[in-house]
Amino acid sequence: MGRVEEDLLQQRLFRSDKERLIVTIMRTSAWVCEQFEQVLKPFGISQQQYNVLRILRGSNEPLSTCDIRRRMIDRASDTSRIVDRLIEKGLVEKHLDPHDKRRIAVQLTERGHQLLTTLDPVVRDFHQLATILTPQQRQDMIMLLDCLRSQSNAHY
Repeated sequence: MGRVEEDLLQQRLFRSDKERLIVTIMRTSAWVCEQFEQVLKPFGISQQQYNVLRILRGSNEPLSTCDIRRRMIDRASDTSRIVDRLIEKGLVEKHLDPHDKRRIAVQLTERGHQLLTTLDPVVRDFHQLATILTPQQRQDMIMLLDCLRSQSNAHY
């Protein structure tokens, strides 16, 4: 992947460096997601499904679909549908929450734990994509992207 203009086969220049930055971030995000989908494909899950499994493992307790959605990378995902697909695969299960009978709690099954254990080294290898950058560049990029996201309440 080269310059964003080449990647998008764009003939005209961007109107501003701000436009180029946002398009570059969006295209890079899409590219990383495409690469990750390819890594997960042999395991029969999507990146959104992986994200739900990872969230459930990290919580150490069952979570509602609303709690899961709040913790997801892509919060626009249809969490209920993702959970239903994971149930079909035997990776998670739903139960009535013992503390609130109106709430459904989702938790990993043993099979879900086993899949995540199998995926841990695969995902660590995928993260090696970032080694093209120095540790300082990675820290700078994290800080800059966090700064950009902190403007989520800004008016444009």
